[in-house]
Amino acid sequence: MNATMRHLLCSLAALAGAVAAAAAAAGCSDILRQDRSPVTLVIDRLEAASGASGATLTFTGTLQSDVSTKGSVLNDTGRVAIRLIMKDALAAPTVVNGVTIQRYRVAFRRSDGRNSPGVDVPQPFESAVTFTVAPGAAVSQSFELIRHVAKQEAPLFSLVRSTIVISTVADVTFYGHDQAGNDLSVQGSIGVQFGDFADPN
Repeated sequence: MNATMRHLLCSLAALAGAVAAAAAAAGCSDILRQDRSPVTLVIDRLEAASGASGATLTFTGTLQSDVSTKGSVLNDTGRVAIRLIMKDALAAPTVVNGVTIQRYRVAFRRSDGRNSPGVDVPQPFESAVTFTVAPGAAVSQSFELIRHVAKQEAPLFSLVRSTIVISTVADVTFYGHDQAGNDLSVQGSIGVQFGDFADPN
């Protein structure tokens, strides 16, 4: 191998290393790890039920979250329906393709752009939930969407005995892995209106 060829190969190797480093610095390593899974998660439905509705929860596509119900603070429940699909439509799924969800994150935003946590919207939070989505079947799972503590903190606490309503969108991201260890995540959104609504009879 002559000197020119060696120089060219060294230059290509250096370029490849620089690209890999830049990708890792930009967070692409997480994307690459997630992209290894042969399946994709899909949210078919994301609903919520107000804690004010009592023992029989009524799930709807938009939540009216009551910040105070007969003097009590109640959490609100979310429910998600998740299924998985194969990236290769011709591939037959196996048990290895099943996805176990282990945690989720909820973050709030407003359409007017006022999104400061603890000032304009409730603080984002993470929590744990564990369920497995098997190939060929959708799974419905409940989880805590609005926590008690959020209603006792700003900005929700100031809504007690007030006519003000804060309209937000809750972005809910579920994180898990397939049975081969590949990371996956999926996000859904639901409208949430916070206020001191009329208490049920």
